[in-house]
Amino acid sequence: MEANTEAQMLEDMAKRFCPNCGAAVTPNGRGRPRIFCSEPCRYAWKNRNPHPENWKSTRTAICPECGKPFLASREYGRVRKYCSHACANRGRAKRREREGNEG
Repeated sequence: MEANTEAQMLEDMAKRFCPNCGAAVTPNGRGRPRIFCSEPCRYAWKNRNPHPENWKSTRTAICPECGKPFLASREYGRVRKYCSHACANRGRAKRREREGNEG
């Protein structure tokens, strides 16, 4: 009786664990085995672990506001100048200040 429950327990044990949250990943029965427990976990992990070497349109740029290098990707026709919204806002404020003083 006890051997049967042990075999059942081993059968029910998870074979994989989610790399994002550590939860057990339930097998889907066919096809490629699942890696993540859910779509939100998959998106969260991929956002925290980018692989820019696989992106075709990635370049390294230097932010004119803070001087830090950043990966400029997904530019969609416009060259990305700043590393963040905060730096872009500071740069715009400085430009407006200069234009206000000149005119």
